[in-house]
Amino acid sequence: MYIGQISANPWLNSTWLNHIGRKQGGTDLFAARSQGQAWTQPNSANRDRLELSGFCLPNRLQILETPEATPINARLDPAAELRPASEEEQYTEEDALMNQYMKQYRLDFIQIGDSFKLDPSKPVKLMTEGQVSQESLDAFRAQLEANGLGDEIDWRGVQEDFLNMDICFDNAQRFETKADYLASRYAVLKDRIQTQYTGEKLEQEMQTLDHLYTKAKGELATSYADNIGGFYEGMGQSGVSEDMRESVLAAIDSKADAYSAYLAEHDIYADITDPGKQWLKQDDGYMAARLREHAASSSVGTPAAPTASNPAPYSTDDLAFAAVYAKDLSEQIKKPEWDTYAIQDSDADLGKYLAQQYQSLTGQMEHAGISDRLSDLLKDSFEPFMDRFLDALDAKIDHNRERVAKKPWQAGLIRTEYINRDEVYRAFAKFQS
Repeated sequence: MYIGQISANPWLNSTWLNHIGRKQGGTDLFAARSQGQAWTQPNSANRDRLELSGFCLPNRLQILETPEATPINARLDPAAELRPASEEEQYTEEDALMNQYMKQYRLDFIQIGDSFKLDPSKPVKLMTEGQVSQESLDAFRAQLEANGLGDEIDWRGVQEDFLNMDICFDNAQRFETKADYLASRYAVLKDRIQTQYTGEKLEQEMQTLDHLYTKAKGELATSYADNIGGFYEGMGQSGVSEDMRESVLAAIDSKADAYSAYLAEHDIYADITDPGKQWLKQDDGYMAARLREHAASSSVGTPAAPTASNPAPYSTDDLAFAAVYAKDLSEQIKKPEWDTYAIQDSDADLGKYLAQQYQSLTGQMEHAGISDRLSDLLKDSFEPFMDRFLDALDAKIDHNRERVAKKPWQAGLIRTEYINRDEVYRAFAKFQS
């Protein structure tokens, strides 16, 4: 890893810096703020300095060279799981300290026309958390204890934390974690704005918050509908994607309202009494984590099942269960774990295996607190899943056939007959009776 001269680094083409221009939306924050952070460079027309998230830039990004490249011996743990802020289950005081420390190394860009370049007036510093010494952290902590974080909200940090809100099969089990994160951050920031500002400033800050919240909420809902809802659509459940999208939006708003109501009745800031830790009150990410902890015991943030006053088709419990179950079925279709290599006298055991899986599903549904509507949807999806699962097994048998065609001597040694679906369905029905 290097400090300076990014364009000369041999690893540039394989790093995130080479891809950050592919995702649009970096100017959303500034479009929402009439008081955007910009200044015009002397003797330079149409050059505005903007501080943008490195992960949200227009396609025409160019990297400028900066002097004094310094190699650093840094080792990264390839086994470490990198998660966005919205998927972290904890955010401790030490996490907050490191997060604030690393903000010193955010990249600065200048806008030239409709493209963005690294600001050549500032040295480029790349730093990983593993390179930060305890001495540096202690010195930085002392600065925070003396000066605090300031009253201004770090909107750039909020925007970056609200990135990567999408739900797919890889993170389906963390749907509710992401929803709670977004709702609690919104509640804390809303409370801070309404407490700290009045008049036009309050209106401007709320406009910025609502813009970022709505965008992140929409990304979460749309990705859930496309991936989880799309899976069930593929299982013959027409219209479920839109129902799930509406339900995700309603669930997050309901959680945000519940967290806001909790804040109105409980002073979570009163727990921070140490004079040296007052800066934590200005870290909205830290306070949102404390809010989630405080509210967990009182079931805050968990919307009730759909009612006349809450017309969303599915509850939060429904959405969480549906996401995990879709992930499980999808993985089975992609990588079916059933022996298609050995020659079998009958496929009845396969039918029994699927029947046991169906019984396991019904047992889980009884204890998961999900609605009858979702229960019916999952049951109706199982037979189409069976067809897809058997298709996947037949595809594996196709590979066996190709192998035998190339090596005829293997005929009779590996399976080349497709799954006997009649036997599978008869055994499935028999085991259910």
